[in-house]
Amino acid sequence: MSRQTPRDESQSEEQGYRDILELVEQLAAIVERAELTEVRIRDNELEVQVSRQKIIAAPISHSESGNAGTGQAGIQETVTSSSVPGTGRAGIHEEDIQFINAPMPSRFYRAPAPDEPPFVQEGDTVSTGDPVAVLEVMKTYNPVEAPFSCEILEILAEDGEAVEYAQPLFRVRQN
Repeated sequence: MSRQTPRDESQSEEQGYRDILELVEQLAAIVERAELTEVRIRDNELEVQVSRQKIIAAPISHSESGNAGTGQAGIQETVTSSSVPGTGRAGIHEEDIQFINAPMPSRFYRAPAPDEPPFVQEGDTVSTGDPVAVLEVMKTYNPVEAPFSCEILEILAEDGEAVEYAQPLFRVRQN
């Protein structure tokens, strides 16, 4: 018959924290690898949730083959040239047109606050990382940043409009 020695409570608690931290690290790796925005698990009394906070809108680029396809985790997509309306303006070639999409279902706002001017207007040029809009989800406001330097050709969403995942928000020309 084996005799169990009493465990030191501080060692047990410390091991429990290490186990939880290891679980969080594993979940963070899964979130990153699968390009998820959130993962949550429950096991009896323990619940762990890992979320990514940085919001960067991904562009839609043209496909040379003309076939529409989906990139990793559906964030970067390609569109056929026939689905890009209004690209016949002088000096703007269809292959130069890209879109900044909504990275999540949310409410689109052009300005940081109702009494402030919009981040961008049509015709403005922005640099990589410049805010172009904010998206509100459950009273949390997430900036939408330009994924590359570009000129805003057209604003496709109305201020205060509910937008869906991957919905084009801006038609742009990459600089």
